[in-house]
Amino acid sequence: MRIADIAEKMVAQAEKNGATQAEVYATRVKTASTYIDDNIPKIGGSMTESGIGLKFVIGKRIGFTSSTLAQESPEEVIERAKSLALVSNEDEKFVSLPAPKKASGSSNRFHDNDTAAADSTILMEKAMEVVKGASAKNVTVPNGSLRTSSVEYHVSNSLGIDVGSKGTIAFGFFTAKSASKDGVGEGVQRCWSRGIGTIDFHGIGELMRSQALSVLKARPFTQKWEDATAVLAPSEGTEMIYSLVGFAAAGDNVNKKSSPWADKIGERVASKNLTIVDNGLSKRGLLSGIVDDEGVPTQKTTVLEKGILKSYLFDSYNAYQLEMTSTGNGMRRTARELAGRFSFPAECDATTMEVKPSSKSVEDIIAEVKRGVYIEHFAYPIVDSMSGTFSNEIRNGRVIENGELGRAIKYALWVGNLYESIKGNLLVADNPEVHDKRVMPTIAFPNTEIVGQ
Repeated sequence: MRIADIAEKMVAQAEKNGATQAEVYATRVKTASTYIDDNIPKIGGSMTESGIGLKFVIGKRIGFTSSTLAQESPEEVIERAKSLALVSNEDEKFVSLPAPKKASGSSNRFHDNDTAAADSTILMEKAMEVVKGASAKNVTVPNGSLRTSSVEYHVSNSLGIDVGSKGTIAFGFFTAKSASKDGVGEGVQRCWSRGIGTIDFHGIGELMRSQALSVLKARPFTQKWEDATAVLAPSEGTEMIYSLVGFAAAGDNVNKKSSPWADKIGERVASKNLTIVDNGLSKRGLLSGIVDDEGVPTQKTTVLEKGILKSYLFDSYNAYQLEMTSTGNGMRRTARELAGRFSFPAECDATTMEVKPSSKSVEDIIAEVKRGVYIEHFAYPIVDSMSGTFSNEIRNGRVIENGELGRAIKYALWVGNLYESIKGNLLVADNPEVHDKRVMPTIAFPNTEIVGQ
């Protein structure tokens, strides 16, 4: 049975069973994968999963449950959701499920047929290209993984929403290892795309090899540089920016007053060089769809325009509390894992966060840095979303002095406050890349510290 038919019928049945409002999110996900073990790609397998998430509303009491419907009937799921609603406390903040609005474009708009059809054999061939690209006398690819996913989701609710969309994702994570008498080095690369045919797998291997060999030459950083600028490669900078802006602009955090940007619409919160939009219709976005996971049409929402806070991101639940409309940011899907997301209710989150690139190359930006570091890889890029503080271990970096790249370094910490840093002379490059639910270029963060170990 089509997932759209399942969703529609379950909503009707829930209403017959006493729901004042009901919502069903139905999804079908197909995944294929392979992995690399000591330079050898191996079949990882394939999986197809279907499931539904049901929201059963009685007044202001809400029951949510989920099921694959493999071992229970729709009627049993509905009865469970009803029982959960009956024992739930009233949610005084709940206003309504969203009403239908016309979505633009075909449900296939963000679906790539080749990616959806890719099986483990094709993925093994792609993974072998990575191994060949990284190949050198003293460089190996000890591990890696490559996965493709295709998703179809459909939302039906009591107010008349009956719409869905499709999408595809290709994701790879690879590591290279170099070895010499002086020690070992590591290279790490990730790749993200809606279409597997757009990924340069051989080039990924070559870049990893270069990283791994570079680390062999790295030496510990023993100084402490205050008021330094860190130039972050897209893979690292995007994680930092998203953790900060995604939290501060989320409607639920704004409503709870836990966002540092609450009540700051129209104020400058960042450098004039920083413009960020959340684009649910992004051509490169991994979670792009004609509707979000509540069935609300997606859109392009400007969050920051030249450093000025223009908008927050809302799902319907949080938007209605402020007598506003959803910005199409009721999300369940994640780019890292599409399977199992039917078991989560929609929450306020970004779709595709895009930083507007400049006309400056990475080389142009480095030339403007008096003293700092160019960072290709952290142990893990993390920032405290509420306070903005961070202290990240640099795994792969090079010093910058007087606008020129210098020696490779290791055993150093990048320390600072990101909310304060983005207010300074932030520099944005012209090389946007896709990483998870973000499309962002290289970014130089000022007013931070590099601390040797």
